[in-house]
Amino acid sequence: MMFEGFNQMSVAVDGATINVRIGGAGEPLLLLHGYPETHAMWHGVARDFAKTYRVIVPDLRGYGDSVAYQKDYSFRAMAADQIAVMRHLGYAQFHVISHDRGARVAHRMVLDHPIAVKSIVLLDILPTLDVWRTMDDWLAKRYYHWMFLAQPGGMPEALINSDPVMFLHSALTGLAGQLEDFAPAALADYEKAARNPAVVAAWCGDYAAGAGIDLEHDKASLGQSSDIPCLVLWGNKGVVGHHLNPIEAWQVWFPNALGSEIDAGHFLVEERPDEVMPEIRNHLATSIPKPSDTTII
Repeated sequence: MMFEGFNQMSVAVDGATINVRIGGAGEPLLLLHGYPETHAMWHGVARDFAKTYRVIVPDLRGYGDSVAYQKDYSFRAMAADQIAVMRHLGYAQFHVISHDRGARVAHRMVLDHPIAVKSIVLLDILPTLDVWRTMDDWLAKRYYHWMFLAQPGGMPEALINSDPVMFLHSALTGLAGQLEDFAPAALADYEKAARNPAVVAAWCGDYAAGAGIDLEHDKASLGQSSDIPCLVLWGNKGVVGHHLNPIEAWQVWFPNALGSEIDAGHFLVEERPDEVMPEIRNHLATSIPKPSDTTII
């Protein structure tokens, strides 16, 4: 019962069906997971958030129990998915907490739908353009999946599908986590997803877009910025803070960005929830408007 008290539903959007869990009451709060996980990454904090917020926890397009019918895995498409989910639930504006690929979706969401996002939390990522710009031998060894998953012709899918759980475990531990950092029920959900060839195809489609069309979209958006409240957190045992100052990198897009490092690897929420949650709660406390300001459609 990772999400006890939450309802589960499927929402049809353009080209996909998005699996969503919903719980709590109050200001709407969208939680977006990353690779190679599912919405289950939020299980340890979702019920705490639900004490004071309306919490919406989806699987990204093609990930987990969400299904992609059109193979567009660009961040633009995935951002549009989540806008559609939130509108289906009655929310035109909301706050976003996001990790890894979900944070890249959130970044694109702000660029394409600037009125929708009231505040944003970005966990353990740099802007996509900066990752590619600083990709050297040191980073490539740690982010090898950026190149591998983007390869065409079905090669990465075939190799992964030969032993998907082994690949998943390697991906999790290779990003500075230990399998012991993941709750057994959450890890089982990640393993179930990894055994689904359609999910593996989504991973590869996601990273192929990240090496192609997403770069075109981000380059076209250079010069855009948003003054919404932005919290940036990263793990000091990972790679995000190695080449660049993450705060300075994100202030190009979010001039009000603030944040700090956490004593963790890549999976901050699962590794160090007791350090991450106070930072996020303080951010939300300064970002949430009066209840009468919530926009519902």
